[in-house]
Amino acid sequence: MKRFLFSLFLPITLLAQEKRNLVTDEPRTAKGKPEGAPEYVAKAEPTDGQHLALAMHKLEHGFTPDRPFRIWAIGSSYTNMLGNGEAWQEEMAKRFPHAPRIEYKKMVGNSCPWQYARGWLRHLVLPDQPDLVITYTNGNAADLEKLIVEVRKNSTADIIVPSLHWRERDQELWGKSENAMDQDVAAVREVCRKYDVEFVESRRDWGTYLAANKLPIPALLKDAVHQSDYGAKIINSNILTHLRHPEMFSYAPESRERRITAPTAKDGVIKLNFTGNRIDLIGKKSPTGGSVRVSIDGKPADQLDAFLMSYVQPDAKNHKEGKGAVPRDQAPHAVTLGRNVVPQTWTLVMTSDAGDYQLTGSVTGPDGQGNAFKPFTSTSGQISIEPELWRRAERNRSGDRFTWDVKRAGVAEVSFRGTANETFVVRLAQSLPNDAHTLELTPTGEVSIEAFDVFEPPMK
Repeated sequence: MKRFLFSLFLPITLLAQEKRNLVTDEPRTAKGKPEGAPEYVAKAEPTDGQHLALAMHKLEHGFTPDRPFRIWAIGSSYTNMLGNGEAWQEEMAKRFPHAPRIEYKKMVGNSCPWQYARGWLRHLVLPDQPDLVITYTNGNAADLEKLIVEVRKNSTADIIVPSLHWRERDQELWGKSENAMDQDVAAVREVCRKYDVEFVESRRDWGTYLAANKLPIPALLKDAVHQSDYGAKIINSNILTHLRHPEMFSYAPESRERRITAPTAKDGVIKLNFTGNRIDLIGKKSPTGGSVRVSIDGKPADQLDAFLMSYVQPDAKNHKEGKGAVPRDQAPHAVTLGRNVVPQTWTLVMTSDAGDYQLTGSVTGPDGQGNAFKPFTSTSGQISIEPELWRRAERNRSGDRFTWDVKRAGVAEVSFRGTANETFVVRLAQSLPNDAHTLELTPTGEVSIEAFDVFEPPMK
């Protein structure tokens, strides 16, 4: 099996007020294991783990050069209450001797369903190119499908989707249906099956534990809806038990990520044909190191039509409606890039209390007026905004402001100067069309290129 290498992650910075409280609907009390009940033991089925081939390979073999195994969790307070990766860090140290360190990030909102989590996926998760995406929340299976497709078209990350735990609001369904009041479990299971996503039957196993021990639904809850500390432990256990070797994996890791030895330069140019949407360079530095100019498909890599967008940042002074409200829960969660894109900072300002706004680019200037409840494409065609990804627009007020950056996703030049024999990795380009490409590197001075890592998402 080939080993895999990846670049340093792109840092993402949120304003201070966004960092302080990821959710505000925190539960009132915490509960441990129900008195008299046995410890919960998660059990794996023969097929569990079948869609986690890459994750298993990375956890078992690690990375060279060393880097963390990156997890992004997105969703609601249910996602937030799974913790900050503590369960992962503890379990990986026990099970995988060569496992890399775990880097666990999350972005959550009050009762945020898949519909809006998809926006955070686009602006936060995909630019970071994680190894694993976890989403534990409610919503329609159709919205989950859109989220999954966006991951599958733009990333090689594995995906884990657990079904929701039982809550007091589900009492009338107990013994009658596997569904939650806000989740069609069979539909979610089918969407996961369709796209080879790892589905965790957490609701089923949670319910089995309650029934076997004659426990009421509140026994594993902190309040009417949120999992208790022990309930969170159960959900994490259900997720982690899928990190195993199943009867058969659904795909080969090298079909999505592969390392290619650097070819020899000809006529002063290193040329490589590859298929995928991202390519990284692995090289060695030296005190006298030179540099290489990077071009892909005949263009300097920093001039390609490949872009990344930052988080849509609500202004700290934006109107906040409701107890414990936070700006990100009353905001466009995503925008879509269109044609003739120019790297710049975009600012959207509400001009009324009825959803009207003005869009302005730092380079383009005023680029059209729209309304949060209607589809919008800017005058230049660079930006589109979908109402379905704007959460609680009815709460926005005149003067509310949102900003985001659009940047190129390629680098024009790579320097090899540094500490002697230090191995390094740099992301040459991402967000390319998931197709065939030609990379050309033109060296100046002494350069030592060992290999390239190519990333090919499973969907075009």
